[in-house]
Amino acid sequence: MTQFQSRTVALIGLGLISGSLALALRASSWNGTLTAWGPREASLKRGLELGVIDHYSLELSEVLAAADMVVVGAPPAATGEILKSVVGELSRLNRSPVVTDLASIKAHVIDSMASDYANFVPGHPIAGSEHSGVAFADSALFRGREVVLTPLPHTESNATEQVRAMWDLTGAYIRQMGVEEHDALLAASSHMPHIVAYALTRALERNAAEPMVHGGGALRDMTRIAGSDPLMWTDISVANQTALLTAIDGFQDEMIALRGLISSADAAALSDYFAICRAHRRAHDDILNPLPAGDSEEKL
Repeated sequence: MTQFQSRTVALIGLGLISGSLALALRASSWNGTLTAWGPREASLKRGLELGVIDHYSLELSEVLAAADMVVVGAPPAATGEILKSVVGELSRLNRSPVVTDLASIKAHVIDSMASDYANFVPGHPIAGSEHSGVAFADSALFRGREVVLTPLPHTESNATEQVRAMWDLTGAYIRQMGVEEHDALLAASSHMPHIVAYALTRALERNAAEPMVHGGGALRDMTRIAGSDPLMWTDISVANQTALLTAIDGFQDEMIALRGLISSADAAALSDYFAICRAHRRAHDDILNPLPAGDSEEKL
């Protein structure tokens, strides 16, 4: 296993995911320095108070001047532009640390970045929460979760290995794939559940009988992620529009087919349908519920 060699990790944007990465590194065998830059000093101060970071600066150049690893944590719509600024500043400083990001969409970020920086490794940890902000950072957030890396044709192999080594310290498992494959898969597996949760919640909100008042565990579980950050999910919906529309069309076809089975009261077909769904879900328990009882619960 490659050893993580960076002594100073710079977090560009300090929120739930980047803060959780910082805490996971603190909880590991790594004993380097964590520094941060962001547009809002309040978040940076809070991170310092909570012990998430060692120090921060409102000057991007100051943070980049000391960094061995740069991690950009921002909404997808902003990540590409921030990366462009980071690479430009590193060129001015005549430095070339490894740079990675945390955005859940890769093609939009890479296109917006518009740079062939050889030490850039696009990344995406598939973990999160309906909460946002560094105050909700969790050192166990990535344990047993997947991190996808999508290195580009010009990406240096050593840069990829260093990003992989960093994520190894968090307890995550790492997979590597192409940019387009990532965006299509994530539209179906991560973005669509949020879209479905939002649509269900809006249907409940429009219902004058206020069915949410009578909700139980099923409704709680199905609508929990509708409490996620609206701005972030607006960004994701726009930035991954093509892949997300394909996923929505597939889901719509499935709803039409299920509606047909219910309309025809075909009990045998419905039983088969639900049994297939149950078997498929249970076959993936090791991925969707990876932690032992009593450990931190997954936060989608």
